[in-house]
Amino acid sequence: MPKISILSPSFNHEKFVGDFIESVLNQTFRDFELIIVDDCSTDRNVEEIKKFKDSRIKLIVHTFNQGINASLNTAFKHSNGEVLLFCASDDKLYPNALEVMYRQMCLQNVLALYTKLQVIDENNHFKDKTILPREDSRYGLLHYLFMEDNCLTSPGMCIKREAFIPLYPLNEAMCNQQDCQMHILLLLQGEVGFVKEFLVQYRRMSPKAKEKNISVKDDITLRRVDLEIGLLMDTFLAFKDIGLLKEVFKEEIGKLGLEPYEDTLEFFLGFMALQSPHYVRKVWGYHQIMRFLNTAGFRVLKERYNFTFKDYLALMQYMGTDKVFDKYQKYKKSLNFACVALGISLALNVVLWVFRG
Repeated sequence: MPKISILSPSFNHEKFVGDFIESVLNQTFRDFELIIVDDCSTDRNVEEIKKFKDSRIKLIVHTFNQGINASLNTAFKHSNGEVLLFCASDDKLYPNALEVMYRQMCLQNVLALYTKLQVIDENNHFKDKTILPREDSRYGLLHYLFMEDNCLTSPGMCIKREAFIPLYPLNEAMCNQQDCQMHILLLLQGEVGFVKEFLVQYRRMSPKAKEKNISVKDDITLRRVDLEIGLLMDTFLAFKDIGLLKEVFKEEIGKLGLEPYEDTLEFFLGFMALQSPHYVRKVWGYHQIMRFLNTAGFRVLKERYNFTFKDYLALMQYMGTDKVFDKYQKYKKSLNFACVALGISLALNVVLWVFRG
């Protein structure tokens, strides 16, 4: 049984997969298996992988395109390692990556480890950019993931097998938020750690590149990220540890005087989401409160928080404004003004035509 299983989703990486495999085979740590799942590529990706003759490489080919999480699920199903390391086949590992990760996993009493990333482009040029995980306490990380955004790295992330089992199978509907969901589920279980070194060269395509991957920060990707936030926030509904909740939301609890209870968890998390600066998270929070009231009613909230219908109506003070809605309103006003101006212009032309006639 290998000590490390490298789980590698691969799709249309013909240009990059050879460099990735070489970076794995050149590792100073030798006790590993590399499981590459080709997600029904349309280029010569599979042919490039088959050029490498090494018994530690396992290639599985999907018969149709299914996405990143489906590929990771397939890879995990065929893995045997006590430690899992995630890395897409368009990225590259530094030669000491596995050695450092395994050593630190043995030294630190954590469920998972995160590393720093050096960004490269489609031509293997180093970009003047690095991506660093947010090194914080378990409470601080959960708070940031709830209120703000993803703050941890997924390429090169290393997870103990027993910590991944409760996550399996991964939600195959998640695309851009799939790694963030994993981070949340891991942190709900226990502590994570960090390594100081740069261990991964993370490929981020430039917007003008012919090749595309889902990490490209274009408008479509950003919209997809927003659309997935509701499902992502649902992950926090797995919170059952009241003590953990009190630590994560200590500041909000002190400010609002709102304590979490087992019978009001959905309401409490909804109210916490209303404190986020992001409108989509506020909307999720408001909907959680609506769902709670629909099933539990006001009585338990009256008993726990002296919360009544007038307080429910007052929640709109937390919502702020939606920038997209504001833009629409401005556009609507401009359109109405233009229509009125056009109507006046047409009317004047008709009057002038009548007088001239």
